[in-house]
Amino acid sequence: MLELIKVSKTYKTGKNVKAEALKGVNLAFPERGLVFIIGKSGSGKSTLLNLIGGLDGSDAGKIIINGKSAESFTAGDYDAYRNAFVGFVFQEYNLIETFSVFENIKIAADLQNKRVKKEDIDGLLEKLDMPGLAERMPREFSELKIFEVIT
Repeated sequence: MLELIKVSKTYKTGKNVKAEALKGVNLAFPERGLVFIIGKSGSGKSTLLNLIGGLDGSDAGKIIINGKSAESFTAGDYDAYRNAFVGFVFQEYNLIETFSVFENIKIAADLQNKRVKKEDIDGLLEKLDMPGLAERMPREFSELKIFEVIT
């Protein structure tokens, strides 16, 4: 389903300074299941995930998604791919500050053409030991609570 062939990514960190985040990476991911990317700070984990998710482009190599080169992907192709196959937990949360927890969840569901009811979200939050959070705003939470809400 997802394959990286000799993928490299370099960032410019100064006028004539470059930082090589990934060099010649070869990976093949299974069609199903979960994959965890772990490593030391600065080892290229975020860069790898940004490339896999189409949030950034590589400098060299090929990324093959469902047999198709990612070079030919449009923004819409990447959106559909991310919605169906890739899940991210970002280092920084990405909740819309002016929307309630329920509205943030509803938008994510709407983007996947799924319908959610307020009572379903209330029930889910109850099961997660977070009762009454659906109508609260993200700014009302600590960073730990925000992480719990998005994961």
